[in-house]
Amino acid sequence: MSWSEFYIIVSGLITLVLLIVAFPWLRNKNHAKQDSLSNTQIVKQRLAELDREVQEGLISEHDKRQAVDELKLALVDESAFQSHKTGNAKLPLAIGAVLAIACGVIVYAQVNQMGRVTQASQAIEALPELSQQLASGNANNLTQQDIASLALAIRQRLREEPEDDTGWMYFGRLMLSIGQEVQAIEAIDKAVSLAPSNSANRITLAQALMTTGDVNNLERAQSILLGLLNDNPANDNLALMMAVVSAQLGDLENTQRFYKQVEGKLPADSDMAQRLVARIKELQGNTSEMAALQNTAAEITDTPTAQNASSEAKNASSEAQSDSSEAQTGFNITVNLSDDASIEAPKDGFLIVFAQDANSDNKMPAAVVKLPIEDFPVSVTLTTENAMMPQFTLATLSDVVVTARLSKDGNVAVSKGEWQGSVSASVTANEISSLSVIIDKEL
Repeated sequence: MSWSEFYIIVSGLITLVLLIVAFPWLRNKNHAKQDSLSNTQIVKQRLAELDREVQEGLISEHDKRQAVDELKLALVDESAFQSHKTGNAKLPLAIGAVLAIACGVIVYAQVNQMGRVTQASQAIEALPELSQQLASGNANNLTQQDIASLALAIRQRLREEPEDDTGWMYFGRLMLSIGQEVQAIEAIDKAVSLAPSNSANRITLAQALMTTGDVNNLERAQSILLGLLNDNPANDNLALMMAVVSAQLGDLENTQRFYKQVEGKLPADSDMAQRLVARIKELQGNTSEMAALQNTAAEITDTPTAQNASSEAKNASSEAQSDSSEAQTGFNITVNLSDDASIEAPKDGFLIVFAQDANSDNKMPAAVVKLPIEDFPVSVTLTTENAMMPQFTLATLSDVVVTARLSKDGNVAVSKGEWQGSVSASVTANEISSLSVIIDKEL
């Protein structure tokens, strides 16, 4: 609905209300005029009858004059009564109209959504610029208000054009940029279903599935990438993505196959290449260990002391797990608040503690812990067990930036009013270091 249509409808409704208020008053005024004319005609008719009765000798001239005087007095009394009864109603009508209009304005001001309508209009106007920024990969530069405006504008556009695959793709990328993986995958899925031949949409869907870390999503991403590689086997970007997702799934064969395709094309100091090599060695080691365990189990089964050996193996396994637990890499972190933060920081929500690589532009956390906000100071243990991806942990880094953030909603996107503190630290392999973080900065 345009603004012109809105104003026309509102004007029509106001006119209708005014007519409804004025109609009874106009109707009563017309009735008063008709009653006055009727009474005058009756008096004239009676005067004519008196003249006829005098001529016929039914009454005397004195009786006629007396009857005429009585008619005149009755007509004067009735006119005065009607004048008093139908007095001036302009003032009550004016007061009523003012009160009605005032009440209408107050009620409309309380219940109208003009602020949101204006926000929606502004968001739609800013849609081209924000969409271009999102498409160019600069989503990190968008503020919380920009994200809200962009989401509102895209939803409005999709409501009008639900078959627009580009709009669904933009919405999916936006949700992905703020960590809403479920909504992002649903939106990108919709775009793929609307344009199944668009390979760019399928690649974006595979990327979104890979960010979740869920096994089912990773397997689906691997299936999508295999289909794309069948159509374009020489695409090195697809091969690299396939190597990464296969490494996450522990698929050694596909990891080696597709990493071999891009191995010589990656920079020698590439973090991705180093992680893939480390993951391949890890998978190869696991395969060798599994084969050795299977051979050992077969040999032990054939010996008469299998039961004793089995008991010893269990003890050895428990000791190995204990040693592995003691050999973890990470930090024991004490989180506290500054004086300002203890007063102004949110008291409800979540405490998010995460570590990022200090020596690269990769901002993906190597380890994350999220806890409900409690009394401070709080002790948090951040180790390799808190990694988001098995091939990217604290054990693979040398220097990190550890951040503690008080989040109102637990969302990775920064919101106004949240507080955080950060500290740099060096990672010591196979050791749990102590660290202290003070939350002292409002975002």
